[in-house]
Amino acid sequence: MSSSAVAARVPRSRRAIDLVSWLLLLVVAAPPVISSARNLYNLGQAQLGMPGRWALVVPLSVDAAALLCVFMTLRAVTSGKSAGLARGLVVAFAVFSAWLGYQEAVTLGFLAAKVYFPAMPVAAAVLLDMVIRHRRRDALEALGALEPPLPRFRFIRWAVAFGETRRAWAAGVRHGLTEPAACLAFVREVDTLRALRETPADQVRYAFASLNSGDEFAARAWLAARGVHVAQSALDAAVEGRPRPPRPVAPVTPPGGIPVVADAPPAELDLSTLSKRDAIRMAYASLGSWDAPAAVAWLAERGITVDRREAYRIVRAEGPESHLHLAAGGVR
Repeated sequence: MSSSAVAARVPRSRRAIDLVSWLLLLVVAAPPVISSARNLYNLGQAQLGMPGRWALVVPLSVDAAALLCVFMTLRAVTSGKSAGLARGLVVAFAVFSAWLGYQEAVTLGFLAAKVYFPAMPVAAAVLLDMVIRHRRRDALEALGALEPPLPRFRFIRWAVAFGETRRAWAAGVRHGLTEPAACLAFVREVDTLRALRETPADQVRYAFASLNSGDEFAARAWLAARGVHVAQSALDAAVEGRPRPPRPVAPVTPPGGIPVVADAPPAELDLSTLSKRDAIRMAYASLGSWDAPAAVAWLAERGITVDRREAYRIVRAEGPESHLHLAAGGVR
């Protein structure tokens, strides 16, 4: 079965589950509503002095208001808006109906009536609220307004390594990490960087190794996400002798007010916009070495074909031994 067919079946199954849940809720909520209408009718006759059919005004007005609150709640939930006031009014009407049911049960004098009449309206309101919560979550998920779920760690890990687990959970909450392994890796990276705080250049090299890239701009953003800010001198010391990219591929620091994503991959430059020589330089910078065959293969994987001789020319002209060639030429 194709992935599109599976994706099409998921909304249909969800709609079927929603329909069944609403039908079951109607079955559960109908008896309390009917009982409430009966109690309100008796209240209108006995205590409000409404003769005959005039007593029907009381259940019609109260139940109509409750149904209107339910409708407004569903409308707000479907559109992804807040439904706090409408849900509060539904609870208020449920409590009022429970009180009327208890008053009617007192006149009957049976213990079962004293439990059933007040409990069922409250149970119906609770079930309605549960269905609305699930429906609201589905609507927010469809709108993309839900935050990622919090990381979940097993109880045994909390018991064995409480401090590390607490820090990993807090890092997941702050940086939007969901996987427990990613949260633990983040905390351990912070500990490693703290141990290397006396040598900022080693912190930058550690960032290069973690990113598997020699992009100093991505490394600076990676370090900033972990609370480490390095000077330009540390970056220069870390990249000394390494191939450098022809131009920056990302801003040195994120714009103000935009949080740094903890594990965001470094942005890749569109190699088709570069000249052949700059593309080769970018390959050397990404690989972190002056390996000409590896650079040619790296570019070929990305659809860029270059001459291997040109790659060797750049190594001779700009590589770590280029100054030796210049010195030799000066001696001659």
